[in-house]
Amino acid sequence: MENCSLCRCGSETVRASSTLLFTLSYPDDKTGKNYDFAQVLKRSICLDQNTQWGPARAEEEHGVYVYDLMATVVHILDSRTGGSLVAHIKVGETYHQRKEGVTHQQWYLFNDFLIEPIDKHEAVQFDMNWKVPAILYYVKRNLNSRYNLNIKNPIEASVLLAEASLARKQRKTHTTFIPLMLNEMPQIGDLVGLDAEFVTLNEEEAELRSDGTKSTIKPSQMSVARITCVRGQGPNEGIPFIDDYISTQEQVVDYLTQYSGIKPGDLDAKISSKHLTTLKSTYLKLRFLIDIGVKFVGHGLQKDFRVINLMVWQGSFKSLLVPKDQVLDTVYLFHMPRKRMISLRFLAWYFLDLKIQGETHDSIEDARTALQLYRKYLELSKNGTEPESFHKVLKSLYEKGRKMDWKVPEPEGQTSPKNAAVFSSVLAL
Repeated sequence: MENCSLCRCGSETVRASSTLLFTLSYPDDKTGKNYDFAQVLKRSICLDQNTQWGPARAEEEHGVYVYDLMATVVHILDSRTGGSLVAHIKVGETYHQRKEGVTHQQWYLFNDFLIEPIDKHEAVQFDMNWKVPAILYYVKRNLNSRYNLNIKNPIEASVLLAEASLARKQRKTHTTFIPLMLNEMPQIGDLVGLDAEFVTLNEEEAELRSDGTKSTIKPSQMSVARITCVRGQGPNEGIPFIDDYISTQEQVVDYLTQYSGIKPGDLDAKISSKHLTTLKSTYLKLRFLIDIGVKFVGHGLQKDFRVINLMVWQGSFKSLLVPKDQVLDTVYLFHMPRKRMISLRFLAWYFLDLKIQGETHDSIEDARTALQLYRKYLELSKNGTEPESFHKVLKSLYEKGRKMDWKVPEPEGQTSPKNAAVFSSVLAL
């Protein structure tokens, strides 16, 4: 397509482009007259401007180019919160053929973390009173056959190698992990123990209704503060190769130290003694591990991935960022239907005779424990070949938990696994 602009001075500018962008212009009058979307679109395209736009020439030898609507973004009006943006995206045949083995196109609704298939008519149903269109995205038909649009993964294995810390006071003696060597680079199917800790940036805003129930006006905002990955196999199994504290410039209202182990100053580059890095740097490492096909082992991984902003697909919808077969979550491995979820601390005590999370949580300790629990699960279930016997194990687990009120006894002189010899070997290496 060629965009032709003619200035009032008489000079003409022509530039090639595959995109023609119009700013949607909504009527601003006090008459209260209702406008349908067709009128709004016409007004936007035919808007008088200082620069007069000439016609977009897109003629082929036997006709004109045809553009298909591929996405719409709408503004959902809400006077209490200011509203939100919702996207409708048409997912093409290539994706469905790759994931589901069928030739199919389908529209999907993207609303925060909610993603679900919708009817094509819903994508273009607008109501100026509450559902205001903001973006319409068209794509030239047969574009994929004319141009090579395959995206090459730019993330390389070098992201896992050693990097400098942002913290000025960080010393080698404080290092809690050993970066991967070139001969240790993960392969498809390798196990990686993962755990993440979070802090609170904004507290939840809620109101109490007259009937005594609580209504959430604005949920609390969590931010990832520490991400740890430990080796899942090999001679250095259990030793971390990523233990990143995420630097933040935002105000932290609650470090959740009792649950996260993060203390004030840990995320400040001026005074922190931790291995401090940026969220982008750590995100690239995780993205590389996902793309290479490793299997993550952890406890409560679905929540961890959600706050990190890496979603795990579930059900029949499979287009999210972390395939479910790459996630081994001990929360669900040791869970009976319609029963409560069991804490990592109780599982570690019951199956491994370990006392963890004494005063605070430690992500290295948690990730390593989850790996041990997964090994125990394979042993008890005989790699999934004896579901009946494993069901008896779970039944005994729940009976013991109810008797103990799901609390772990705290004998004197308890030693946390994070201070054990295996952890000391990290510093020795």
